[in-house]
Amino acid sequence: MDYWSSPIYPLGMGIFKKTDEEKAEKQEKLDDFRQKRQERLAKSQDKEENKAREKARKSGFSVDDATYVFSCLPNDDEKGTLNLPIGAVFIDRVVKFQKRWTGNAIEEISLKSVTSVEVSKGLLPTVTVYASGNTITYKVGVEAQKIASTIRELLPKAIGGAAAIDPVVQVEKLAQLLEKGLLTREEFEKKKKDLLGL
Repeated sequence: MDYWSSPIYPLGMGIFKKTDEEKAEKQEKLDDFRQKRQERLAKSQDKEENKAREKARKSGFSVDDATYVFSCLPNDDEKGTLNLPIGAVFIDRVVKFQKRWTGNAIEEISLKSVTSVEVSKGLLPTVTVYASGNTITYKVGVEAQKIASTIRELLPKAIGGAAAIDPVVQVEKLAQLLEKGLLTREEFEKKKKDLLGL
């Protein structure tokens, strides 16, 4: 009898071998862990988006019809800032708004002209939106992938010219903002009438 198949060697006794049921149970636990982590991330992103929308409103930057709004850090070349920049993805453009000592700075790129979206990896990811002759870089955190995927989802509509706004969808989004307390009833009613052409 050789050493590897002897009863005193653990592998020979099958201690480290997993049954199909044990493997399935381990995979189920792993899937459950990943799902809970995604749910926590989504809740965190929603909370941060609500803060960014409120901050934008206080700054005078209208993001009522934005698809996604987020706070970011200033880039190294952005001097003279009064506060952190706010990024917003609209159905037809991406925007970066920032209050500076010299006045408000707004960078904007039409989605029709976007050629690519890149996410850098690292401790503080950046999202760079490239367009012909122009770029916008957002220094963000865990929102990086969500920002990039939101822009990428909107690109085919913008490029194909099908960027028509569905008024019902927009009113539903406004209703969500109203429920969260990010819009007043008057703002909601005014925007709803504009969208529905009333």
